[in-house]
Amino acid sequence: MTRRRHRRPAGDTLIEVLFAFTILSAVISVAFGGALSSYKSAQTAQNRTQALFLAQYQADALKTYRDSLAWNSSENSLASFLDGPTVIDNLTAMRGYTLSPFSPFCMEPVNTPVDRWWKVQTSTANCNDSARALAPNLNSPTVQITLSAIDATNESTKATVTVSYKAANNSAITEKVTNTILLTKQR
Repeated sequence: MTRRRHRRPAGDTLIEVLFAFTILSAVISVAFGGALSSYKSAQTAQNRTQALFLAQYQADALKTYRDSLAWNSSENSLASFLDGPTVIDNLTAMRGYTLSPFSPFCMEPVNTPVDRWWKVQTSTANCNDSARALAPNLNSPTVQITLSAIDATNESTKATVTVSYKAANNSAITEKVTNTILLTKQR
């Protein structure tokens, strides 16, 4: 008589399937966590890059503005970079404000059919609107330029451009980017 061996049917047991599913779930959750972390890092880097661009843009605008006017009123100019009387001509809109070390401002581009020039803007709302237009992906950006250490003998002043914005992943955190430049009188 021949003995038949009792064979187990082909297939996986419930325990094997559960064990494989557990391992697969762990691998997927680790991969998803890594991807999410990479996305947040990329978003933070993008926001910082836009804020740095905005700070450099404002610094360059300030240099252009400085180059368009006399350094100060002692040079017998109607409009000057650091001080001077109000004039009624095209430079009024360009100058628009006497810069001082204690008054924050921003530079606003003004496009005309013929030319492009810069206007000093002291309104916080206008500065913030301009910042939103230049860096639309930033969350609540603000721009502020302050002048300090005005030295009439060396004919230089320090300008600090500060761009603040809310962090993308947590709106309770405000991040800042600062660009400090030394403005000297152009000879």
